Amino acid sequence: MSTALQPLDPSRRERALDRLSEHCELAGWRAAFIEERRAVVRARLVQELGPELTGRLLVSLTTSSPSGL
Repeated sequence: MSTALQPLDPSRRERALDRLSEHCELAGWRAAFIEERRAVVRARLVQELGPELTGRLLVSLTTSSPSGL
């Protein structure tokens, strides 16, 4: 079995580019949706807890989370 890259025919290359484009579009939509929800949740926390307690809570969550939120 050869490990050398095989040249792609044009139709296969176009399908791969289409899939990549769809993936990038979906990733962009997902990132925008997450940021929008994050802003909504933060606004709700500020409304319910006040800005100082919200700030403390968010700092506490981000410093204790292994992923850093």
